[in-house]
Amino acid sequence: VWSWPFPEGLTVAEELQISGDSSVGMGTAPDIWNSMMGLLVEVVPRAWWRSPSFSQGLATFSRPLVAATDMFVGETHAMRIDVSGVRGGSVSAVQAHRSFRQIVGQSAAEFTIALLNSRSHAGSPTAAQPGVWTPEQLFRKREVRGPLLRRMLEVEGTLNFGFETASP
Repeated sequence: VWSWPFPEGLTVAEELQISGDSSVGMGTAPDIWNSMMGLLVEVVPRAWWRSPSFSQGLATFSRPLVAATDMFVGETHAMRIDVSGVRGGSVSAVQAHRSFRQIVGQSAAEFTIALLNSRSHAGSPTAAQPGVWTPEQLFRKREVRGPLLRRMLEVEGTLNFGFETASP
């Protein structure tokens, strides 16, 4: 697992009006992909990563390599989120799905559905408002988050999911 600059590491706390430290990590299997990405991050100048043509070239180059690897090891996706409070309590959430492509597509569809349905939730962005909205902005309201989580955990191909809490 290596550090990854997902913006949610910073924006979730703001949306939930909480404070504290945050970090986001990412890893993949087989581990060779983690090693290769780590090496690329070390040797490729930062300015190149910001270049759409470099990113597109890297994606085009790596696509057949990833497809070939997926034939042997699959494309299972798993996500774990750990949250701990200043008083010592914590919660961990885990979801695994057999198809990375399918679950990412379902997530994009869910964000679109939430945006289109958000007109009835005061304080949430609506489809009529221009802009780019983060998931935590779309799902800041508990009544919007609950149905989303239920739908995402019922997506065909979900291998497992669960929540674990610990009190201080």
